[in-house]
Amino acid sequence: MSLTAHELRRVGPEIVDLQRQNQVAILYSDDSYYGIEFMKFSDRVNYRTILRQMYSALYRLNVGVDFVFPESKNLSAYKVILVPPLYVASDEVLGRLVDYVKGGGNLVLAFKSGFCNEYSTVRWEMAPGPLRQAAGLHYQEFSSLLRPLALKDDPFQVGADNRVSEWAEMLIADTAKPIAYYDHPFFAKYPAITRNSFGKGTLTYEGTVLSDKLQQSVILDALEQAGLTGPDQDLPTPVRVKHGANRSGKMVHYYLNYSNAAQSFAYAYRPGVDLLSQAPVTQGLQLTLKPWDAAIVEEK
Repeated sequence: MSLTAHELRRVGPEIVDLQRQNQVAILYSDDSYYGIEFMKFSDRVNYRTILRQMYSALYRLNVGVDFVFPESKNLSAYKVILVPPLYVASDEVLGRLVDYVKGGGNLVLAFKSGFCNEYSTVRWEMAPGPLRQAAGLHYQEFSSLLRPLALKDDPFQVGADNRVSEWAEMLIADTAKPIAYYDHPFFAKYPAITRNSFGKGTLTYEGTVLSDKLQQSVILDALEQAGLTGPDQDLPTPVRVKHGANRSGKMVHYYLNYSNAAQSFAYAYRPGVDLLSQAPVTQGLQLTLKPWDAAIVEEK
C-alpha cells in the first residue's frame, strides 16, 4: 500500500480528471427487467443475465462501455449500442433506436425487444413492433427450448460453445440477412440471428439466448463492422487496458496484468513515457508486465 501511495503522489497530477470517450454503450431498461420478471420465460435466464453477458463480453474484448437509458437523447455519440431484451418501451424510445440506426449507428438487439409498450401491454402490431423496419424482420410465433440447440455449420467458429437455449423466436426476414440458422428439423427454417442494413447503419438481431462465447463472437463481429477493433483485442487474456485524456489533453493508456504470470505485448499507440517507471515507450515496443503489475503510458 505504501508503494501505491507513493506512486499516486508522484503521478497523480498526470492522471487526475481523466476523461474517457467510449464509442460503445449498453442500453439499460429497469422497466424491461421487471416486465420480464413478471412474465418469466426461463428459470435460468432473465434480463440481467443477458445484460451481464453483454457487459462481460465487452470486458473480455477490452472495449470501454457506457450505460445509456431509455430517456437518453445522445445515442448518436456511440458507434455501437448493445440492447438486452427491451421488452417494455414506448414508441418514442423505439423510434429513437430506429433513428439511431438510420443515422449510422450499429445496434445489437436481443430477443423480446419491442414486444410491449411502456405499460407492459403487448402491442397490437406484429413483433418487434415499431422496430420492424429497422430490424428488417417480423414474427408472430415463438417457443421455449427444452434443451440447447446448435447453430447450423457453426457460423461463428466457437466449437463446443456453438449453442443457443431457452427461447426461440420464429423470425421471418423481410430485408434482413440471416447470419445464423438453427440446426434442427423444425426450427431450421427460421434464422436465429439476422443483420439488417437500414439507412446508414445496421441492426443485428438475436432471436434466442446465445452461449457466452457465441455472444462475444456476435458482438465482436458487430464491432468489426463498425471499425472499432484493433490492437486492444490482441492483448494477452489477463491484460486489461483503459484509455482516457488527462487535464493536459494528452492520451493516457493504463495496462493492468490481472494474473500471477508475466505478460508481454507490443505497445500500439503514439510514443510516450511510462509514468510509473519513467521509461520512454515507442510504438511497437515490447512491454512486459510483472505479475499483478501495471503500466501507465502518457503520450507525448
